[in-house]
Amino acid sequence: MAISALQRRVATDPARPLFIHYDGEAGSRIELSAKTFANWVDKTCNFLDTLGVEPGESVRVELANTHPGHWVTMVWVAACWQRACTVTTDGDDVALAVAGPDAFAYRVPTVACSLHPLGLAFEEVPENCTDYAEVFSEPDVHAAEPTSPAQLAWTPDVTFASLATAETRGEAALFVDPRPGWGTMRRLLVAPLLGGGSTVVVTNGDDALVERVRRDEQIRD
Repeated sequence: MAISALQRRVATDPARPLFIHYDGEAGSRIELSAKTFANWVDKTCNFLDTLGVEPGESVRVELANTHPGHWVTMVWVAACWQRACTVTTDGDDVALAVAGPDAFAYRVPTVACSLHPLGLAFEEVPENCTDYAEVFSEPDVHAAEPTSPAQLAWTPDVTFASLATAETRGEAALFVDPRPGWGTMRRLLVAPLLGGGSTVVVTNGDDALVERVRRDEQIRD
């Protein structure tokens, strides 16, 4: 499945970009190689353990609704899968909620992500939330929990077994202001992991930025 594919890529092609995120509003460009992405996933998976989230439980990744193209969203989804957790984007019947800088108090423990380009901490953490920046204290140890093929990876109907048979992509592809939903996650995260490609995302950018990114990153339509 996707996590196994990530580990194979780390072993065989660690330095090539896996995910590149341009934020026109922040004026930032963040590039994550397979090795760097996997490091973030490992730390976040261990953070889930520290927070008491058990394999088989569900995590509400609200970031997938509010910031579907952000690199932090991709890290959280992959970390949930590595922890053998189900990702959902609504409801309160979950072990944890993960939200952006405008997080509000859910009925469950909540991690708030500043979405700073470098993952830095909040100056003031949203009330009743844990700052995602605490992830920096987690070990880099890779710990993957076994999953059942029939277990849901993404609600309501995407199983871990189906991740292994999702479409693949072996080249770089550009996505502009992606919309929420499983289709986005499948194209931006799962397809390049399985196929060896890379994802370039532009958010909050104008046409000039999009064309510059297309040229600089050598995107071929």
